[in-house]
This record gives sequence, C-alpha cells and structure tokens, in this order.
Amino acid sequence: MDLPEGSQLDGMAAKLKRCIYGLKQSPREWYYRLVEYLGPFGFVITAWDPCVLVHKSGDLFLAIYVDDITLFGATGELKEQTISVLKTEFKVNDMGELKWLLGIQITFTDDGITLSQTTFINKILNHFSMQDCKPVSTPIDSNH
Repeated sequence: MDLPEGSQLDGMAAKLKRCIYGLKQSPREWYYRLVEYLGPFGFVITAWDPCVLVHKSGDLFLAIYVDDITLFGATGELKEQTISVLKTEFKVNDMGELKWLLGIQITFTDDGITLSQTTFINKILNHFSMQDCKPVSTPIDSNH
C-alpha cells in the first residue's frame, strides 16, 4: 500500500485505523465485528463451530461462510428482527428462501429437508464423458 503524495516522511510509518478490505486480517476483523455486534441481541458462538452462532432461545442459527450469512430457523418475528438488525449495521442482500448452499441444492418439503448434489455429479460425469453410462446400485460385487 502506498501513501498519498506529500504524506510520506522519512523514517516514519503509517498506522491504519481501520482494516482495509483485501488485507490478510480483514476476514478475521469482519468476523469479530459481526460477533461483537450480534452479542447484545442474544447470539453466542457455538461450542462445535465458531462460524455458527445460535440465538439464546435456540430457535435461530446463523452460519457464516467468508462474508456470507445464512439464517436457519422457523420463519417468524425473531428471524425478521435479526435481518433488520443486520441491515442497520451491514449492507445486506436478502436472497429469500435458501435453495443452494456451497454447491448443495436444498429443497424444503412437508416431509423434511432434502440435500442433493445432482448438479455436481452431472458435471463430473460430463467431464469424464460418462453422462450416458448405465447406473448400478452397487458398482462392485457386494461379496468381493
């Protein structure tokens, strides 16, 4: 990073007051800022994953991946309040109901939640020219 002309002094260094996007420590600083901001609203870091925050009521989970946030929980007042709280401090794009996450297709039905990687599998089959192969339930003899 170069200082503007006229502000450079021999033997002196510049101290950044804020973390600049693109520096190595930027994601860490953003994470700490987010966790510190959401703390007073009842969110705490889970013991099993530092990138998952849970509301003290246990009804809402917040998953962080790089600079993306995914909310998991029943649609209701708590979820709407959390989104509005995030919008007051951060630039937020509400993408609506979750359909894709990290290459996994997510489908919500009355019977439950289905996770699928069909697109990824088709991409791999196409890459190796095996899109017309015959599927089998067990690719090798089960008693082998």
